[in-house]
Amino acid sequence: GNEMTNNKLLVILAAVATVVGSTAIWASDVYIDQAGSTTTIDIVQTGSGNTIGSSGTASTIIGDNSNIDLTQTGSNNTADIETAVGASGTIIDYTATGSTNILDVDISAANSTTTNVAITGDSNKVAVGADSASAVNNITIGANAVSDLNVVNLTQTGTDTPVVTLNVDGDSNAVNILQN
Repeated sequence: GNEMTNNKLLVILAAVATVVGSTAIWASDVYIDQAGSTTTIDIVQTGSGNTIGSSGTASTIIGDNSNIDLTQTGSNNTADIETAVGASGTIIDYTATGSTNILDVDISAANSTTTNVAITGDSNKVAVGADSASAVNNITIGANAVSDLNVVNLTQTGTDTPVVTLNVDGDSNAVNILQN
């Protein structure tokens, strides 16, 4: 009767307390398909194996004057962001602290874009392709701590001369810059 129901309830409550009390850490995956102007998106991910978009499905930003702030702290994280026509005035800020993180940014047919990348850690890979008039790219590797074995590939094309500021602190880093 009643005693049996109370025992079942106690068992269920004990099981719930066990699940709630555990501290499992799981990776998070974020996919953005955003259209519209004057958008602000802030994403903060902590831990390992997090993604923002993927090589198969990039997060896409369409619209003027978007401000995208991405922060990944940990290892083996990836971010894949692309813009399409109509992304003028877009600002992408990416900060990674950790190792073996991958950033892939593709900016297509836009005006006055700014990409700021700040990475602290080892064996990270950055690829930025900017097809944008008046593109500004600021890339900093190891501003807070010596960072080694990082790879930066920056391709800038557009109707005028794009601007890049690069600061690297560490050993055995590879930097490839191709400008029109």
